[in-house]
Amino acid sequence: MYTMVILTKRVAGLSRDEFFEHYRTIHRQLARELPGLVSYQQAELAHGKQAWTAPEAFPHHDALSIYTFDSYDSARAAFDSAQGVTVDADTGTFIDWPNVLFIPATTFPGTHTPTTR
Repeated sequence: MYTMVILTKRVAGLSRDEFFEHYRTIHRQLARELPGLVSYQQAELAHGKQAWTAPEAFPHHDALSIYTFDSYDSARAAFDSAQGVTVDADTGTFIDWPNVLFIPATTFPGTHTPTTR
């Protein structure tokens, strides 16, 4: 499995509520329609006491997206597709690209548990 973990920050001028409204509705639906996508998760970053061991970690970032595909090639094909272009175009409307942290990884066999939701 090939996993892409993306740490995001909202664009300047967009409130936290506006960011999460778009992220959880419009962007979620667009991302879930990527061809070959095995699973997709979204998370709001915890800050302060809720951040557990690192209360000051990533204070300027808002969310974490996790995309999982069968392979690097299927991830590449998904984002090169028409739907991938649509996802990237939408991303540019509410996410501050220069401050995105991108973490690609290959998961160990037998450790990925797909969700049924």
